[in-house]
Amino acid sequence: MAPDVILLVLAGVLAIACIGLVLFASGSADQAAVVRAESGGLRGTFRGSILRPLDQAFGRTALGGRLTTQLVEANLRSLMPLEYAVIGLTLVMGAFFIAHTQVTVLWALLMALGVAAGLGLLLTFLQQRQYRLFLQQLPELARILANSTNAGLSIRTALQIAAAEMSDPAGRELAMLNHELAIGTPIDVALERMESRIPGRDLTVLIGTLVISQRSGGSLITALRGMAQALEDRKETSREVRTLVTQSSYTGYMVVGLGVGLVLLFNLISPGLLYDLTSSLLGQITLVFTGITYAIGLILINRISKVNI
Repeated sequence: MAPDVILLVLAGVLAIACIGLVLFASGSADQAAVVRAESGGLRGTFRGSILRPLDQAFGRTALGGRLTTQLVEANLRSLMPLEYAVIGLTLVMGAFFIAHTQVTVLWALLMALGVAAGLGLLLTFLQQRQYRLFLQQLPELARILANSTNAGLSIRTALQIAAAEMSDPAGRELAMLNHELAIGTPIDVALERMESRIPGRDLTVLIGTLVISQRSGGSLITALRGMAQALEDRKETSREVRTLVTQSSYTGYMVVGLGVGLVLLFNLISPGLLYDLTSSLLGQITLVFTGITYAIGLILINRISKVNI
């Protein structure tokens, strides 16, 4: 088998492994699995007896602490920070050694750094996805709170009902909020902490309404019902706008992918093309110029297609 074909197969295996890792972590991060794992479900296993102590030590470092927070906010709780770091390091090193066989050392290093940046962007994307899912559940949350308070229940009881009835990520965040309330945290402080964990203008308005009602009183039921309808209308409008601008965004990504794919195809047809391209001054200038223009194009597409509602 030709060396180029072998390298392409290895690159495909690495990509599939990365995708499989994300799917596995996302699929196994449900609430019941988390409870079992934290209650001793890992005892006697390799992860529980060996990896868990190492992960706890890694979590005390600056990188480990930040990675722990990102994994929790990305809903990858079943994946230890140490595991993500080791798998990420393996992917980066694999990308470097595979690229080094086709391009010069400098460009292989840049590609490896790109893989590392991609792993960080993956976590950021999953975090933003959880934020969007939570904000999409706000109309339902406002309706549950309005109905509960209309039945004569207190805000704390209404929040407990919402945590029990709503799915993740809203159910998970409300359960965390109720846990803070159970240990004596004032309700306005706990709500403000939840607001700091999940950025969003809609959530800020909802929490502001609840805090003002707790401090000053007022017609909370009417405010919550009106807010639920307004949030539902806003959600539908956002969905329609997102549908309209999706085509332009994905067109830009397809253009970039097509350019990279053509270069790899030419290298497959004419082995050594990438090495010649990255080892000559003219080739390096061409690659840098192409990369800059692609980046500018993607930024402009995102700016044009980004609509604030």
